[in-house]
Amino acid sequence: MSSTNRSWHRRLALGAWAFTGLCVLGVLGLVLWSMYELTHPTEEQKNCCWEQNVTPEWMARTMGFQVPETATDRRAGLNSNVQYDVALLTFTVTTAEADRFLKPLQREGTQLVRNTHPKEPGYTRSDGFSHLGLPEPETFVDGMRIGGLCHGDTKTPEGQAVQFCTKIYAHEFQPGTTRIYLWASSDANIDKPPASH
Repeated sequence: MSSTNRSWHRRLALGAWAFTGLCVLGVLGLVLWSMYELTHPTEEQKNCCWEQNVTPEWMARTMGFQVPETATDRRAGLNSNVQYDVALLTFTVTTAEADRFLKPLQREGTQLVRNTHPKEPGYTRSDGFSHLGLPEPETFVDGMRIGGLCHGDTKTPEGQAVQFCTKIYAHEFQPGTTRIYLWASSDANIDKPPASH
C-alpha cells in the first residue's frame, strides 16, 4: 500500500473516531440535560399538564386502591404530559391502619425498605407531590418505607385491583401517624375525571 493510501486511511480512521466521540458527547449531554430538567423543573413545567376536578375519591377508584375510611388530609392529582400520565394519591392514617392497608399490597415474603438514597431537601419534580403542597417523599429518611407493585403482583384482592404500576411510600412523620404516598405512571392515557357542574 502506498504512503498516500496509508495517509488517507489514517485520516479516515481519525475522522471516524472524532465523529463517534462527538456523537457520544452529544448523547451524554442530552441525557445530563434531561436529568437536570427532571430534577429542576421550571415554574412553567411544575404547573403544566395538571388535570382539573381530580378528587381523592375519584383517583382512588381510578388507581384501584381502597383508602381507609379513617384517612384524613386526602389529596390527589393527575398529570397528563406527552410521554406518560402520572396519578398521585396521598392520605394520612394511624400507623396501625397504614400497616393494615400496606400488608395485602406486598408480595409474599417481602417488606417495604428504608430510603437509603434520599434526594436533597427541597427536591421537586414536575409530576410529583409538591403539586399537592407536600414535600417529595424521596427526601425523607426517618420513618420512611418504600415499596411498589403492579397489577397482579400479589394474589390478594387488593393487589389484583391495582390498575397501574405504583410506587408506594409510607412516612411515619410522627409517632403513630403515617402518610401514604401513591405515585403511578402509565404509558397509555389515564381516563380524565368528569367535569364539575
